[in-house]
Amino acid sequence: MLIWIITLYGNGTSTVSLNTTLTGEFVTLQLPVQPQSYALVLVNGTPTAYMINGTSIVVPVLGTASVSITYVPKVFVEEGFIGMSVGNATVKLIIPSNILIYNITLSLISMSMVNGELIIEARGPGEFLYTVMPTTITKHTTHVTTTATHPPIFGVVIIILIAVIIIAAFTLYAMRTRQKRRGSEKGALTGEFPSTLSLNDYEMAIIRYLRSRGGSAFEVDISRDLGIPRTTVWRSVRRLEELGIVRITKVEGRNMAMLIRDPGI
Repeated sequence: MLIWIITLYGNGTSTVSLNTTLTGEFVTLQLPVQPQSYALVLVNGTPTAYMINGTSIVVPVLGTASVSITYVPKVFVEEGFIGMSVGNATVKLIIPSNILIYNITLSLISMSMVNGELIIEARGPGEFLYTVMPTTITKHTTHVTTTATHPPIFGVVIIILIAVIIIAAFTLYAMRTRQKRRGSEKGALTGEFPSTLSLNDYEMAIIRYLRSRGGSAFEVDISRDLGIPRTTVWRSVRRLEELGIVRITKVEGRNMAMLIRDPGI
């Protein structure tokens, strides 16, 4: 059972996160709370593209991988309280000492205190309202004692910073992917390859197999004849395509790999 973690911070902001291991090709997960904007998805520690469809997210796992998802949830304001709607999911709320839960309609499973924070495990659907309790500071002078109250700090700035960090991470990932693709296209056009392709054993075996089969073969035949798992063949062939060594075509609904540039390994 997946348990999403909703972390509330002392300034009123919040994040939703999940760290788990998934198995499959493209795995669809139901999000507990609608995202405010972007999500940061890491597959085996690498930023990965994803697709959000309403309140579900599709992650390309392509086998078995460690998956981490983090995003800023969409909230609402009701009678001066910050609110969050939770769908049909099991969540764990991490609540610091200066956050006051005003109302909660989720089905409570357990509650505990850990390092001064209230931990609530609950089941949706439902919602909860909370607010930031003001901090009071007393200043003493020679003749007069004055009390200053700091108003709650709402997390507009923090939300913007998180969004900027997430956008920057995806921009960097897209730039690196584009540079790699341009290098592959140049090699495919000129017939030249870098001096070091850094091909792994699977990729070199696939190239030799394609050469022995006259330059083309179905991915399913590569997997069967070489004894390589289908997901590994899928990844290896697509990396060879990025390097401009093979081209993938559909033949009668099956993927065929064609050797278009032989690196001579």
